Amino acid sequence: MKAAESSFYEWQKKFSTDAKCMMHLKKIRWPNGFQCPDCGHDHGYCSETQERYERAACYRQTSVISGTLFHATKLPLTKWFWAIYWVATDKGGISALRLSKLAGC
Repeated sequence: MKAAESSFYEWQKKFSTDAKCMMHLKKIRWPNGFQCPDCGHDHGYCSETQERYERAACYRQTSVISGTLFHATKLPLTKWFWAIYWVATDKGGISALRLSKLAGC
């Protein structure tokens, strides 16, 4: 198996669901645990869907994707992650039209 094929399958396995993508973003955004972007408090309560955090100190809500390029997206995170993969690994560059077709948009 070629390295490119191996990395393709690893990517597919690692980011196969929106929940896995969300967990990855959570680890990147808050590597030392949740921290309120407004007040800096390090404790918040996670909703059942784990999409929103209510901050214990200021009672405002935030999410892992707030303030990122994924904020208010209508596309599933899996499609975004695939788009990132294709842009990053295509040696010749990828057109917007091809990217749209690959993502099924």
